[in-house]
Amino acid sequence: MTRWLRTSEKVLPVILVLVFILMRLPATHSPYHQDEYKWVQYSHPEITLPGTVPHPPLTEFIYAGSLGPLVGDDNFRLIPLVFGLINLLLIFYLAKIIFDRKAAFWVALLFTVSFYSVLASLMVDVDGAVMPAFFLVMCIGYFKLKRTNFQFSISNFQNWIWLALIIVGAVGGFMVKVSGILPIFALFLDFSIEKGVFSDKKRILKYAGLGLLGLIGLVAVLFLARFVFPFFNLEYSFNYWKHFWTASSFFNRGWMQTFIQFAKAIMYTSPLLLLPVFFIDKEIWRKLRPFFFFIFIGLAFYLFAFDFSIGALDRYFQFLVVPLCIISGAVFAKIFGSKEIKLKKEDFIIISIIAISIFALQFFNHVAPPLHPKTEWISRFFSFKWNFLFPFTGGSGPLGFYISFLFLAILYICSIVLAIAIFIKKELKQKVFVAILIIGLIYNFSFIEEYLFGKINGFAPKLLYDATEFIKNNPDIKAVTVYNDNGGYEIMKIGKYRRRLYTSPAFDVNQKIATLNATKDYYLEINIPRIDPNSVFRKYFDSCNIVYKQTDRYISAIVYDCRNATNL
Repeated sequence: MTRWLRTSEKVLPVILVLVFILMRLPATHSPYHQDEYKWVQYSHPEITLPGTVPHPPLTEFIYAGSLGPLVGDDNFRLIPLVFGLINLLLIFYLAKIIFDRKAAFWVALLFTVSFYSVLASLMVDVDGAVMPAFFLVMCIGYFKLKRTNFQFSISNFQNWIWLALIIVGAVGGFMVKVSGILPIFALFLDFSIEKGVFSDKKRILKYAGLGLLGLIGLVAVLFLARFVFPFFNLEYSFNYWKHFWTASSFFNRGWMQTFIQFAKAIMYTSPLLLLPVFFIDKEIWRKLRPFFFFIFIGLAFYLFAFDFSIGALDRYFQFLVVPLCIISGAVFAKIFGSKEIKLKKEDFIIISIIAISIFALQFFNHVAPPLHPKTEWISRFFSFKWNFLFPFTGGSGPLGFYISFLFLAILYICSIVLAIAIFIKKELKQKVFVAILIIGLIYNFSFIEEYLFGKINGFAPKLLYDATEFIKNNPDIKAVTVYNDNGGYEIMKIGKYRRRLYTSPAFDVNQKIATLNATKDYYLEINIPRIDPNSVFRKYFDSCNIVYKQTDRYISAIVYDCRNATNL
């Protein structure tokens, strides 16, 4: 038995790494979507001048100056994937430092199977994979120092190494993106509590001064960065950051868009990572306090401090993945590690049947409402007409896939009801958490399957590749306008990209109409999300000739010949 346990301890990490890679590998060449292909263009100075990335210089250096040219234009997803794999190893090591090996396995397991983690480790950007790497490095140094009560001496050389890790993580994260300051605040707040700073006014002033000194140091590093990275344009970046501060007044922000993006992040996160947070105890809170602070500070920053409604909020919320995996992993480890699991065979069968029945809801007949107006979604939600498909797409990808809202809602409701049952009858905790684990895995695997293969509701990437091949081989098609920029990069690669067309009411409709009337040409529509059937855009396309159409379940790829379209 002892030999088996030792062998399993060596084999399990290898299995986790393999599962982590295999669950992401099929999407490494999925189409770049909207903001993603900009990173490819940044790596070509003949297309985009150096210094136009609106972030601190390490971001541009990673994608445009070093790793991007190394992997090649079609392999940019390998960059976040490599960082994601590094994060898996780091989060395992960090959880082992804070708790033990068993908790580390649970944390790493959640990080491996969470769809939000899968998406984050494949999105061509820095929020989901690059930033967390620096955060985890900083946390490893911090928790190592915390074990020694932050004591330094000449003889204790190791502690200086841990301090160096904190500095590397803090400066590195800040040099990737200004929001890298958020985890620094979280750790500094925890450090202040550990040192009892808030019980003494003199200490408050002392540590406030140290914090201000550290902030000045970070700003100084930003100013000095141009000497290491000559392409870095601080003024350009500053104007970009200022835009989120001055974009609108607090009450005139796009709160509806902010709410929808936050709701989408909650759907991505799943009950598997969210519900265990409500069952922490004092020990977990005390040990993981910096991660709670990070979540609170991050949510306040992205939801209220600035107006990010015009940005890719679902991408920004990927900062939640690491802290939630650590917190929820610790809860699972504690519940299943302290006692023998008392689960009868009948209980497991019943839970599995219920979970599979909920999974089967996805195969019912569904409606795919248009993205705009949002009132149809809201109406369906409050009238309990939940048999509609929710489109998951965004400024930084993915290209787009559908998930049944009925499936999502029922799974969330079941999970919440199960969680409430624990507060009523505590002895049910283990059984309920087995149910939450099974339901959570089915939830996340459904997302992963639709993202990677689209077997239930349709697979947009395959439709796009076939449509691109048709456009490429059709000599009559000289230029194509691409709806929602779905497949914009692929059309660019064949040299037939004219422009993109967005149908959001946020844009000037009259200007869009004028452009449509002036551009009587070919259009490509990968119709996820759907266009409002009552809109001028649908009316315009209905007056065009369809020269190509291919459908996969609820998603279609259509090429329109609009050279003789009716003026709007």
